[in-house]
Amino acid sequence: MLLAFKVGDQHRYVDQAYGHELSLDVYWMSPDHVADLVSKAGLVMDARMIREPDESENPPQGQQAFFLAHKPKES
Repeated sequence: MLLAFKVGDQHRYVDQAYGHELSLDVYWMSPDHVADLVSKAGLVMDARMIREPDESENPPQGQQAFFLAHKPKES
C-alpha cells in the first residue's frame, strides 16, 4: 500500500480547488496515529517519510507523509 496524507491535527472544509466548485472535508492526521491504524489493519510498514513544506508554495501546504506497507505472506 502506498499512502500519502497531510500531517497535522486539523479539519478544513474546501469548497473550491483547481478551478472547480466542490464540497470536501479534509482531515490532517498524525503520522503516529496513521501508522497505528496501518498496523491494526494487519499491514507491515516498509517505509515512512515526512516531507517538509516547500517554502515557495502559496499558500503554504504544511508537511506531507508517505507510507509504504504490505500485507504479510501467510505461512
